[in-house]
Amino acid sequence: MSFTQLKPRQVINKAFLKVKPNRIDIEKFKNHLILVLDQIHELESEEFHKNIVSRFLETTY
Repeated sequence: MSFTQLKPRQVINKAFLKVKPNRIDIEKFKNHLILVLDQIHELESEEFHKNIVSRFLETTY
């Protein structure tokens, strides 16, 4: 089985390529992502991290 490396533009739905994010949304995402990365603890369970990611997605979008 061989794999072909694709660029993001090749796999993203064309409708999403037309949407231009504004600077405020990008900054909001970056700030929330930094908070999530600060909450990660290597010794915690997957369930703990799943909740962190869930809250991140709810507050960011």
